[in-house]
Amino acid sequence: MICYKQYKNLLFFSFTILLIFTSIDVLSQVVNIENKRQSDDIGWSGHTELSFDYNKSTQNDWEFSNVTYIQWDNDLWSVLILNEINVDRAGGVDFSNDGYQHLRISNHLNKIFSLESFVQNQYDPVRNIKNRKLAGLGLRYKLNDYNSLGITSFYEKEVLEENIENDAVRLSVTFQLRLISNKTFRLSTTNYIQPSLMNFSDYKLSNETVLSVNINDKFAFTNSFTCGYDTHPAIGIPNLIYNFQNGIVYTF
Repeated sequence: MICYKQYKNLLFFSFTILLIFTSIDVLSQVVNIENKRQSDDIGWSGHTELSFDYNKSTQNDWEFSNVTYIQWDNDLWSVLILNEINVDRAGGVDFSNDGYQHLRISNHLNKIFSLESFVQNQYDPVRNIKNRKLAGLGLRYKLNDYNSLGITSFYEKEVLEENIENDAVRLSVTFQLRLISNKTFRLSTTNYIQPSLMNFSDYKLSNETVLSVNINDKFAFTNSFTCGYDTHPAIGIPNLIYNFQNGIVYTF
């Protein structure tokens, strides 16, 4: 049984991971919602981060980012609001210009099952995605505090560069697993499979796996692997995109 103090430490650890790996989600159209859920305690929880950087030398270089995760809970309902914006522009050229907004409402049928509905707006013109809108409804099965399975059906409308439009109704199967959890190692993975219900050869895959190795009671070394695969990406974008990233986490 995890005590309250340990639970708070795990929450802080999760928040720190999110802050370190904020840039990971731009790799794939599939946004990992599971690792952005906040505290299940009654009331409000979340965090927000805002940053701006401007440099002037031979050319103008500026960066802006905003990350806001907010959640409200009671015994029967949960409301999750997510917002991420990231812009990096130098010499009039966008090296990154992506973001999304996500609203998810959950009705807790009991301690295990929740009925969830969501809408999402997303854009990434650097990767030739002008806009991507989602609206869906599904069921989430909570195995325990760390493991869950979700099955959702959603409508997707994409507008790509050169005004190419795609519409699809997709099935989304999500499973989040804590594979290892002890005093030294913590290994977790989140996976998404999203085939089109009209054409199963059209699908999107996403995986995020994080390994944490405790150095001592305060410091931990983290290694994250994220990949996304799309059978029908935008023109000029590869089917497979992946990323490795390392970090150090300090908890207190």
